[in-house]
Amino acid sequence: MPQILKEELKEQILSAAKKEFLTKDFQNASIRNIAKSLSCSAGNIYNYFENKDALFLATVQETISEFEEARKYIETTLKDKKTLIYLNFDKSKTYANLIVNFILKHRENLYLLSCKSRGSQLENFLDNWAKEYAKLEYKSITLKAKGHKELFKHLPSQFFIENLCLFFFDCAKSLVEKDLDEKQLVKYLGEIFSFIYQGWEYYIDF
Repeated sequence: MPQILKEELKEQILSAAKKEFLTKDFQNASIRNIAKSLSCSAGNIYNYFENKDALFLATVQETISEFEEARKYIETTLKDKKTLIYLNFDKSKTYANLIVNFILKHRENLYLLSCKSRGSQLENFLDNWAKEYAKLEYKSITLKAKGHKELFKHLPSQFFIENLCLFFFDCAKSLVEKDLDEKQLVKYLGEIFSFIYQGWEYYIDF
């Protein structure tokens, strides 16, 4: 029973911490305020979390873990010829839906990482992850180009692929920062994907 109570208190601390971080951001959040909202002492919180940075990390850990799983998945599928289909616009719509679901599931945590993490160890997490993803994406495309030379008219440069990926992540971060419902997320992500895959021809009949 005591162990169950400890776990319950830990979850209560994480819930209260998330509210504090969302309201005041990492720099202005206070362990003392979190403790006050729970009617406990700051010492109780420090029994679970070494400092405010550790508490912030624990608050968004589920999202961090899924990012890490995604990175590992990308690394293991770099040479998989089947993944070439994602370059097809229609197939990419499935990918867009996955991103919408991810944003909806992790909306608050993504907002914390994007807008409220300044001064924490995770301040640059999203930007660093985007840069790492961009490198993996370029490696993936070059490997696929070697195995499917008949399909590639031109091999894109690393500069282009990395900046295209960063453009996409900047757009996704912007959507996270807005209070959008699922319908709006689908619409705006659809626009982003349409432009990435079809350029201005999606809008203009040249």
